[in-house]
Amino acid sequence: MQQVSGLLTKLNLATRHLHADVDDPWLDLLRPDVNLTDYSTQLIRTYGLIAPFESACKYTPGVARMLDYRQLLRAGLIARDLLALGMTPGELSRVPTCPAITMFRDASEAFGWLYVVERSTLLQEGVRRHLIQRLPSVMQACHYLGAYEGHINDHWLAFGRQLDRIAADQHNEHDIISSAEAAFRHTREWLAVGRANSRWVV
Repeated sequence: MQQVSGLLTKLNLATRHLHADVDDPWLDLLRPDVNLTDYSTQLIRTYGLIAPFESACKYTPGVARMLDYRQLLRAGLIARDLLALGMTPGELSRVPTCPAITMFRDASEAFGWLYVVERSTLLQEGVRRHLIQRLPSVMQACHYLGAYEGHINDHWLAFGRQLDRIAADQHNEHDIISSAEAAFRHTREWLAVGRANSRWVV
């Protein structure tokens, strides 16, 4: 049995009071009456976080080389799914993005945000199965949800090892936890704005 990351455990405990607001939009897709608008709207909200996150990682010195290449490809997967659902390239280019994400100060801030991004993968396999069962037409629009199909637990454990290496090398465990707490708050605010102001109809 693989050992669970010590820092991952600390992050889970330190941010547990913030998890529900970020998880609920994905869990809401598990409703029996879920529809294409529900799914596309959540993808749009998520794209608005993932796209600037990936850009910030690429432009923050030293961060991109610390990441698995797949951790910088998820915005493209969401874009592929939105196009498959009927969004035009022009509409995709106008999707609003979270203004709180620009360029990270350092690796600690980037990995705090990455923890929030990676946590969502734990929900995605179940959401994908449910959506395909209820809405078979989305099978060709689940590339983001299916990115780690069958390997989500292995990916999560690998991410934990990645976190432990970064914290050990740079002695920045506290900074990563503080950044994750801030990232959850910004994500919660972004999703709340999306719920209030943004619905895109397929």
